[in-house]
Amino acid sequence: MSAIGDVALGDDGKPSPHVHAVLGLSDGTTRGGHLLDGIVRPTLEITLVEAPGHLRRSRRPELGVALIDLDA
Repeated sequence: MSAIGDVALGDDGKPSPHVHAVLGLSDGTTRGGHLLDGIVRPTLEITLVEAPGHLRRSRRPELGVALIDLDA
């Protein structure tokens, strides 16, 4: 139904997607949250917009997550 997020470089230099999604189930209900994995049938349409700067995600051990580093 909808998804929005970003793709930043992780600490390992590889692309790291972060996607929030609302998905429709076969019974008509919805579920929302972080998209970790998925199967698309029959098609998927994605629009990517390039940011003027490069996003870099750095692990923050004190928080237990990787966040976009605005100083990178």
